[in-house]
Amino acid sequence: MKCVILAAGMSTRLQSVSQDLPKCLIPVGGKPIIQRILENVLEAGVKEIGVVLGYKAAELRSFIRQHFPFNKIRFIVNPKFETTNNAFSLLMARDFYKGKPRPNAPSQRLLLLDSDIVFSTNLLPFFLDKAPSDALAVRVKGPHNDEEIKVRVDGKGTLVKIGKEIPPQETYGESIGIEVFSPSTAERLFQVLEKRVKQGVGRTEFYESSFQELIEEGVRIAAVGVSDFPSVEIDTPDDLAFAETHIIPRIESSER
Repeated sequence: MKCVILAAGMSTRLQSVSQDLPKCLIPVGGKPIIQRILENVLEAGVKEIGVVLGYKAAELRSFIRQHFPFNKIRFIVNPKFETTNNAFSLLMARDFYKGKPRPNAPSQRLLLLDSDIVFSTNLLPFFLDKAPSDALAVRVKGPHNDEEIKVRVDGKGTLVKIGKEIPPQETYGESIGIEVFSPSTAERLFQVLEKRVKQGVGRTEFYESSFQELIEEGVRIAAVGVSDFPSVEIDTPDDLAFAETHIIPRIESSER
């Protein structure tokens, strides 16, 4: 399995507290978000990791090299991070995912994470164990607001719709920014991303728009509930405060 972590964004909504740091270098519970994510990914047994950089790339690269000097972490640069969104950043990771062809080497699954999630160490092993070939992690419990990426599922728990525009009353849960894909679906995902970028719309959209196109093509992506494991996406100062007061204590309690 190969893991891609998207960390190119400028995090404009957090600039009042970030001191111009990349969002994922903001400490939560005394530890930068990206450090928590990388530790969790490595703890889950995933050793090949690609991090897509953009804003303050040199600072982020330096931090990761300093704290993870003995791990196989590849750095990928989104040179257009100021004018593109995370769909474009994900497309930049295609060569890392495909790698160099090796005779008889099995294809690998793709694990995708946003770089602004604070989550329990126990979440990723649970998700990877429960996930079928193609799946995303969903927080089912609790309210869902208009800013969240929401999902609607069928009777079998398979996605039929993903996006911010889904009415809350039709929402099964909130995508927390962790997905896994089979080799065939990952290959098709990169094809769809490339097509949408060439059309223009893909440069400034969220990668979930490409997920929706896969769904409409018939790809079955399961929603795996992970509400029992504390997690939060950090987008605003309020999210940061919530993580410090509610999520970190739960994580620390569950990991004792």
